Amino acid sequence: MTDNMLMGSILLGLSILTLSPAYAHNDEGTLKNKIQDSKKAVQYFEDEMNFKTNPHGVKDVVDGEVKNVTIIDVRAAKDFAEGHIPGAINIPFDKYNMFDGKETEFPGLRKDGFNYIYCYELLCNLAQKAAKKFASLGYPVKEIAGGFKSWKETYPQVISTEK
Repeated sequence: MTDNMLMGSILLGLSILTLSPAYAHNDEGTLKNKIQDSKKAVQYFEDEMNFKTNPHGVKDVVDGEVKNVTIIDVRAAKDFAEGHIPGAINIPFDKYNMFDGKETEFPGLRKDGFNYIYCYELLCNLAQKAAKKFASLGYPVKEIAGGFKSWKETYPQVISTEK
């Protein structure tokens, strides 16, 4: 390791430690950060539960244990055709301007129950963009956390290629 690389590594490490609020302490050794507002935390996690689901919640829909839910796959049509959650319908992002356009009609959505929406993976925000768009039009929505990747990892034997 060269001296420049060593110095760069040291500086990077020090900047992470000093800039990271989770690890910043004052002279007495206590955290500098204000302790979180627990009432806001309750609301935040309640919102998370109201607006998200996970592969296990989706499996209950696939198995028919939960009714009045439409599963929406917002991935490209090609990816949908290669495999999707059973029973899902495809409303591909690339056909609808990544859900940023003026569209108001999305075939298959329901207002009499939930629309569970997923995209590719955890860090993909297409499902969030679609959920925001659909909710703005009055459709009840939940994001499927982790997207199709999470479904595949949890239920690899439960993948459909039917249209």
